[in-house]
Amino acid sequence: MFIEIPADLLASVATESIRMPKLYYHPNRLARKFFWRRLRVLHRYFEQYPIQRGTCLDFGCGSGVFLPTLSTVFSSVLAMDMETSEAEQVLRKYRLANVELRRGDFYAVDLEPESLDVIVAADVLEHLRELAPPVAKIHRWLKQDGYLFTSMPTESFLTRATRVVGKYEKPWDHYRSGFEGEDFLLDHGFRRLKRSRVTPLFPLYLASVWQKAS
Repeated sequence: MFIEIPADLLASVATESIRMPKLYYHPNRLARKFFWRRLRVLHRYFEQYPIQRGTCLDFGCGSGVFLPTLSTVFSSVLAMDMETSEAEQVLRKYRLANVELRRGDFYAVDLEPESLDVIVAADVLEHLRELAPPVAKIHRWLKQDGYLFTSMPTESFLTRATRVVGKYEKPWDHYRSGFEGEDFLLDHGFRRLKRSRVTPLFPLYLASVWQKAS
């Protein structure tokens, strides 16, 4: 079941942190629906692939907006980010007993090898200046038959135009486009099973399914 957190609830827990993009609780309902669609596509992928529904890592969970949904899909969810104050509030409000929230630096934290059935990295890889260390960890943590689900902005001219119309700036820590991020994954041990441009007429985001390359 996909759970879209109400805009007023998100606005009430939002802080000055960049972990929660304002588009999640934008006054314009269409803008909100468009932004949530990235996560809806990833959720649909869960139904399309034979994933094991044991342990999932939300790598870079941000404000925790995907956690209520992930908690209904997986037996156990580990959510990880460098700032977790907003996600903590989401956990409390939805009483997510099967979600563990862990605050830490992506470059320092480590988990057991091949311990995760699914890893979700929704709009996080573009924020990491150095991709090699975290991608190597994701590869090591994921089971051999596990799945990685990603979404990243295309940074196309449409992305730039949307920011102008919506009057918001490109985040200062967007170091690469979704295409560049996906090329990195292809060169570092992953094979792509599927890619969607989320909304084909307005390809602002890529949503993709991955497994370890043989």
